[in-house]
This record gives sequence, C-alpha cells and structure tokens, in this order.
Amino acid sequence: MPTVSFLLPCFNSAAFLQQTLDSISAQTFKDFECIAIDDGSTDATLNLLQAHAAKDARFVVITRENHGLIATLNEAIVVARGEWLARIDADDICTPDRIDKQLARLIETGADVCGAWVRFIGDRSGVWQTQSSDGAIKAGLLFNSTLAHPTVMLRASLVKAQGYDAAALHAEDYALWCRLAKQGASFTGVPEVLLEYRCHAGQITQSKKEQLRATAQKIRLDYASHALPLPLQPVAAEFVELAEPGQSLSVTECRSLFMIYLQLLQLWPESRAALSEVWLDTLQRTQAVNLGMLLDVLSMKAKLAIPSSEKLKWRKQLLRIVLSDTVWQMLKRGRA
Repeated sequence: MPTVSFLLPCFNSAAFLQQTLDSISAQTFKDFECIAIDDGSTDATLNLLQAHAAKDARFVVITRENHGLIATLNEAIVVARGEWLARIDADDICTPDRIDKQLARLIETGADVCGAWVRFIGDRSGVWQTQSSDGAIKAGLLFNSTLAHPTVMLRASLVKAQGYDAAALHAEDYALWCRLAKQGASFTGVPEVLLEYRCHAGQITQSKKEQLRATAQKIRLDYASHALPLPLQPVAAEFVELAEPGQSLSVTECRSLFMIYLQLLQLWPESRAALSEVWLDTLQRTQAVNLGMLLDVLSMKAKLAIPSSEKLKWRKQLLRIVLSDTVWQMLKRGRA
C-alpha cells in the first residue's frame, strides 16, 4: 500500500505530458503510486503514459472514452490506494522534494489538506504565494479558491465516500475546499514553490469563465452562510455579491466592503493574512477612485499591512488615487 497516490487526469496532453511524468518519477519520496487516467485522448497521450509506465511500475494507466475532468478525478480517487492523495495536472511540473515537504508539513501541523506556492510558466510569469495557515485559507475561501489545485495533498479518507461535486463544473476544486472546511477539515500550506503551473491559451474559454463565475458565486454564498461570524450573517448576501472577484465596484460599495473587512478582522483575527491581500484587490476593482479615497486606503493599510508580494500593486493603486481614475486611464491609453 503506497503512502501517496498522485491523481493525474489526462486529455490530449501530449505536448507537455512527458515533463510532468518525469517530475513525478523524480520525487525524492519514493513510496507513491500515480493513477494516470487517459480521458479519451485523440493524440499521443496514451502512448506516452504506457511507455512511461513500462519504465516506472508505480504508474497505473487507465484509458477509456471521454468522461470529463470531474468524473476522471473521482474515478482516480476510487482506484487510489494511498493514505494521501496528491493532485497534479498533465502540463505542470513538480519539484523533486514536493511530496517530502508537504508530508512533513502535514505531520507537523496535523492538518488534513496541504497546498503550496506555484511559479507560473508558459504564457504567464510570477509566483502565486498562497496562504499557509488554517485560518487564512478558510477566510480566503470567502472570496475565492485559496489553494492552487495541482499542488494539493489531502487525506484520502476525506474524499473516498464523496469526491468532487459533479454540479460544480469548472469550480470543482473551490467547491471541495469549501465543503471540507465546513466539515471541519484542517488546512495548511508550504510557503515555497513546489510546482510550476503552465499557462497557455485556451485553458479556460470565455464561455467557461462565465459558467465558472456563476457556479463559484453559489458556492461562495453557501460557504459565507456557514463561515461568516454570526454578527455578519445579516449582510452575508450583500457581502457575497460585492466580494465576487470579477465584480466592478463603486466607491460607496468599496467603502462598505472595507467596513465589513474590519469587522471580520475583529471577529476572526486569523483572517488577517487573507484580508491583507483581499482589501487591495477590492480597491483595484473599484471604479472612479480619486483623492477623496486617500484617507480610506491609508487607514486600511495601517490596519491590514500589505504583503511584500503586493507592494507593486499598492504603489499603482496609490498613484491611481492621487491622479484620479480619469487621468490614470488616459496615461494607460497613452502607454498602449
């Protein structure tokens, strides 16, 4: 019985799959299996999987007609024998010490779910520094997924009976984290890059983005009704509507959210790390900002210090306020 089972769904993944397979085989932690499911690919995906499995017996290859990502993940969960499940996508690359470091973190904290930072490769660059404490991760779920899905390791027993929700199309990971949080699971993260996440054109089409947004909003409302402290429950619906990451805000709506954030901080101190990032994103979504908001944002900065990774975003937003949105947009068009 392996300690860890990788879950590797594959669909027409031949372009980058070999790098993914090699990175899994190169793990310094050796006691794992990899459940690789070919979800009806029409390219060389199956050939690559079978050739790699012939060299590394820890790979279990399953192939059948296309069922979609959620069904494929749930099938892999049923087949997996490990105590821990490790997600990875067929175009990502994990560092050799990924499993060692995540297992150490899980044992150290006693947590059930563990994420890690990711470095973007391909059509995007930079590092996504996800939250690493239980409170910050759960507070961040009020806004969006706070874990990079392909980095996650979780206790298999949490999902053996009920895997990913088939109704949460394109937001299956967000739905799972919220469900596990509601059930009392404990979260943690390794504050290091343990995976290179490949970005390329066509990953999520515009039509899928709209479907994801609608699905995520339902998940967000359900989670907020559970996770928001009791004194904030009367404003849960308003909060969820304004907290949606793609929602443009007026100055009045931004100020309303700022007030809710400060109340949430007082009622839920562990939310500080998540709110320190979120309030700046809220300002970025706000239209028609001007010098009249300067005191508001300086007050927020004093109470929720901006992480070092967000300093550049802060400087841009501060300049936007000082210049006013009108001048800022004119300058942006001039640079374009």
